[in-house]
Amino acid sequence: MGEACLEHSAPTHRGVRVTVNPLPRRPPPVSDELLSSWIGRLARANHCSVEELCGYLGLGQGRVPEHAGDLGHVNWARLCPAVQQTRDEIAAMTLPDTTHHPAQCVSSDDFQSCANCSKQTSGLVLRHWRFAWSLTCENCGRPLVARHPADGLSNRLRVRAARGAALLKTAVAAADLRHMQRISHTLCLLQVLELVYSVPLTSRCQLERSIALAAVDVCSARPLLGVAILLRGNEQAFWDLRRAFPQRRRLIEKVRKLSMNLDMRLPRRRRQESSPVDRSARATSPKKTSAQALDAARQAISELGADADRQALLARADAIWKRQSCVSH
Repeated sequence: MGEACLEHSAPTHRGVRVTVNPLPRRPPPVSDELLSSWIGRLARANHCSVEELCGYLGLGQGRVPEHAGDLGHVNWARLCPAVQQTRDEIAAMTLPDTTHHPAQCVSSDDFQSCANCSKQTSGLVLRHWRFAWSLTCENCGRPLVARHPADGLSNRLRVRAARGAALLKTAVAAADLRHMQRISHTLCLLQVLELVYSVPLTSRCQLERSIALAAVDVCSARPLLGVAILLRGNEQAFWDLRRAFPQRRRLIEKVRKLSMNLDMRLPRRRRQESSPVDRSARATSPKKTSAQALDAARQAISELGADADRQALLARADAIWKRQSCVSH
């Protein structure tokens, strides 16, 4: 490491006093640069590996701390003199601790970046690029680019996603756990419907992340109405939600009724009549019909629980029986 060497003074009765020389080459950190990004640039500038530099700086086993909570094992007596930065300046380069938030909104990897800033400074990663609510670069004002960008996003989706990002940022800044819990429930709903997958707010897929941020906007303004519009005409989704959130059955039933009301008032593609089901039901023998009805009742009890409302059990059993009749015919 050239001039960056350790000089040990004479041992004392308590241990060894260590004098750490500043690194010979110290490119200054960019505004809002992530600590791991800067340490990587320091390693390249001093012609050594990140692991070697971490050992010299007292950062542990070759891993650069990225979150504020990871700084507990840092040897500040070695780190600060070597990089010529204060403890507060170094701590300000880490990510905030959001593990207590119901929804994950700070990414552990580089799911997006600024093409302009990355081109100007090789290996650069800024802190706000890791935030789910960041859509533009705060240094140059250009849109951040996802790892997997999407073509043809509608203007409506972009606007809703931008509003959702602003609401998410406000909720995190205010530590509004109630709002964050509502956002978390909305994301769980999207996952149940398989519209998004795990950690959608920091997804590398721009479309998936845009849908998640748009859902944040909807759930913040009119949560029940937004869910009702999303599930309009999808009866199966309500039963999936009842299984996924058994403690929220009354709320789900309220949304279901609202959705049915919307289905009557709003235009929709004409559905196929249920005459094939009715004809197959009439053609089925009484013995087979009884067996299918019993199986449907058992499945309904298994899904909803034996303590579920009787009318809900009957409605679910009827839906299962009709679906089985369609499959068998």
